[in-house]
Order: sequence, then C-alpha cells, then structure tokens
Amino acid sequence: MVNAAAVLPVVAVCLMAVASVGVAVWPASGFARGYVDRLEQASEEDAGRSDAATGGAGGSGADETAGEDGRAEDGCADGRSAQAAGTEAEPTGAGGMTDVTAVRVRSRGLLERRPQGVLAAILCAVTLAWGLGHGAVGYTALALPVVALLGVAGSVDAVCHRLPNRLLGTAALWLLAVMAIRALGNMALIAPSAAEPWTVGRAVLCAFGAGAAVFAMWLIPASGMGLGDVKLCALLGLWLGYIAVDWVVAGLLLGFILAGLVAIGLLVTRRAGRKDTLAFGPYLAAGGWLAWLLAVA
Repeated sequence: MVNAAAVLPVVAVCLMAVASVGVAVWPASGFARGYVDRLEQASEEDAGRSDAATGGAGGSGADETAGEDGRAEDGCADGRSAQAAGTEAEPTGAGGMTDVTAVRVRSRGLLERRPQGVLAAILCAVTLAWGLGHGAVGYTALALPVVALLGVAGSVDAVCHRLPNRLLGTAALWLLAVMAIRALGNMALIAPSAAEPWTVGRAVLCAFGAGAAVFAMWLIPASGMGLGDVKLCALLGLWLGYIAVDWVVAGLLLGFILAGLVAIGLLVTRRAGRKDTLAFGPYLAAGGWLAWLLAVA
C-alpha cells in the first residue's frame, strides 16, 4: 500500500513547483515588462527635458532667466518622474550611482511570457528533482518560489541593469513567513526545540552579514556594485543561511567566480571592453542556486 504520509508532502511540493512557474510566467513577468517600460519612459522624458534646457541656454539675459526657472521646474518634474518610474530601481553597477532614468534596455524579449516560462520551468524542474532526489522536501518547498522569482529578477537585471525591489522583497517575505511558521509549528506541535528559533535567527544574521559585506564593496566607487546587488546578497544570505553559514559564503563566492569568468570571456572575445558594465545579478543568483543544490546534496 502507498504510504499517504510520505506521498502527500511530495504531491504538495510538486504543486508548489507548478505554482512557482505560474507566478513567474504571469504576475512576475508582467510586472517586469511594465517595470522596464516605466524606466524607459522616464529616461526618454529626462532626455527631452535635458535637450530643451540645453536649447534655451544660449538666449538673452531674459531668456536665460526664463530658462533657469524652466530648469528649476524641470528638476522638480525630473524628481517626480524618477520617483514614479524608478522607486524600485537599484542600479547594479557604476559604484553606487543612482540615476534611475539613465537606462539602456537590451534584449527586451527575454521578459516575455514564453522565455520566462521556459526559464522558470527549467529552474523549478531541476530544483524539484534534485531536492526530492536527496530527500529535502521541506527545503525544496521553501526554495521553489525563490528560484522562480530570482529567475525573473536576474532577467530584468540582464535587460536593464536594475534589480526590482518588489521581486526581491517578495522572495524575502516568502522566506521569512515560511521560516516563522515552520519554527512556530515545530515548537508548538511537533518537536519543541531551542534549535529551531536559532536556525531562523541565523538566517536573519546571515542576511545582514551578506548585505553588509557587499554594501562595504558598494562604497568603493571602482567596485562596480550597486544597491540592487546589496539587496540580492542579503536575500541569498537569508535563504542559504537557513541551511548553514558556510553555504552563504559558498553562494557569494560562486556568484563572483561566475561573473569573473564571464567577464574574462567577454574581454578575450572582444565582445566587451574594460569600461563596459556587467550585470552582477544573474551570476549572484546563479551562484546562490548552485550553492543550494550543493547544500541539499
């Protein structure tokens, strides 16, 4: 006979995988496309205002006075458009520059539903098969939505060098909610233990530690890091720190190694120059995912 107690968790995790792919294909990818559209619109409006201000700078004294007033008004509008389009934008390079309207969009088609669906299906299928194959049912259920959202966030970073706060924040809230519910359930119903609260506390401390380490790098202008990378590393610290501190370090190192190898390859093949910027987000996310695969093994 089939043991229902053993089958039901597996079925639940499989349904979680399907739901995670659905989240990536519909709400997450739709938000990503709108997010990039808003950034582009704000960038175009900013460029138009800059041209208008430059064109009016060579007039008479009265014209200059009027131009200064106009530029003051444009500055206010600039801030409003930047706030509307980029409040969630965090640049992932340029050593901390925060001009949300300076956006260059590449390969927009990557954010369409079909490529996002394929990417999410591959990531979630590998995560599901690997986690269940190693008996890590709980860790797999926790990881699936995070992996799906990281795939979308990394795609946005590849397209416009921005990591949306909403995607990273949603993944962090999911992790914190499940960790808290699991800790309370284990203490109240299953197996009261002092170890479970410490596990959650360790994950939170790892999030702060990883975020602080990369924030220190962000303070160095030549590092090329952005605040989006800081938040992503904090998210990876929260996720991997729930397993062990060692895997947080491994995930970050793998991310930097992957980014370094890609950068070297682009330089050698002359597809990029030394002054070109590289989106760190996809490689940090990939490093964290690889570390999770190694951890559950």
